[in-house]
Amino acid sequence: MTEPSYSEFRQMIEGTFESVPFVREVGLQLHQVDFEKQTLSAIFARKPQLIGNHYHNILHGGVIATALDQVGGFTAMVAAYQRMGGAMDWEEKIQRLMRLGTVDMRVDYLKPGRGEHFLCSGSILRVGNKLVVTRMELHNDTEELIATGTATFLY
Repeated sequence: MTEPSYSEFRQMIEGTFESVPFVREVGLQLHQVDFEKQTLSAIFARKPQLIGNHYHNILHGGVIATALDQVGGFTAMVAAYQRMGGAMDWEEKIQRLMRLGTVDMRVDYLKPGRGEHFLCSGSILRVGNKLVVTRMELHNDTEELIATGTATFLY
């Protein structure tokens, strides 16, 4: 099988992203993928089932952590795919990427999760032969930084 183009790889990333049941429940939608910069972002809207503090209409901390983890993981996928380069065939790359998992994650909650819409972005701190370290940020619709995270993924 021939190596797919970046647009085909993006379609694979989108399909995999959208196939995660909890991603669908949260309403996370892939927003942007930049292969050159190895960044990725996703957006989601506030909805009643995502609220943790109903008195103040604030996102549940688990929803924030989920968004950071998903965006970090898919950002790691993009970087790992590029790191593997021509060293292995497409099928082997996909098998490794589908095993990608979170080894460690830290979340810093900086402000209450207020807002109507949220943007979660991920970037790469380090890519190794088996591990990828990412940094993630969650902003609300007024561009307030709600939370940050760093995570390590094994692939």
